[in-house]
Amino acid sequence: MLAVLLIMGGLVSLIHAQDFPLSVLSGENAVITGRFFDSLLLSLPPCTYAGKNVDLEYQDYNNNKSYILTNIFMVSSCVYIGDMQGSTAVSRNIGYQLMNLTNGTQYKINYKIGVNKSTSVIVYTRTAVNYRDVDLGFTGRSAAMVVITSILSVAMFVLLIGIIIVLLSPSEE
Repeated sequence: MLAVLLIMGGLVSLIHAQDFPLSVLSGENAVITGRFFDSLLLSLPPCTYAGKNVDLEYQDYNNNKSYILTNIFMVSSCVYIGDMQGSTAVSRNIGYQLMNLTNGTQYKINYKIGVNKSTSVIVYTRTAVNYRDVDLGFTGRSAAMVVITSILSVAMFVLLIGIIIVLLSPSEE
């Protein structure tokens, strides 16, 4: 009887197992980054779920709040049918941008399509530095800049005096 209960316990966890992967887009997906200060760029569900609406569940670990966004998009089909003649630009959706997040915050995110759920992704948004805290270095003039400017100013003055002398001197004809 104990063996049957253990097997049933294992099967129940398999029923609620994640059905498809979810990831934050990165350089491997032809984007520079998928993590921004106030948003994340997530991979799309596989096209085997084409035509189905996607819900997004995410949890803000800093505030212990959970959010559910329903019907955020519909999974596109695997086949692209379009006119490739002329100066047509071909584009494709590579991800979904989850926006209006807080910078420097940890989130747990997953998609839900009907009863199917994606793997959960735990990710941080980037931390934005307050612009007042940025060290600008030495804000005054460096000694080299002052010396070069002085030399160039004196050279320009000497050049102007030389031009004036040449123009005002009588010609020897």
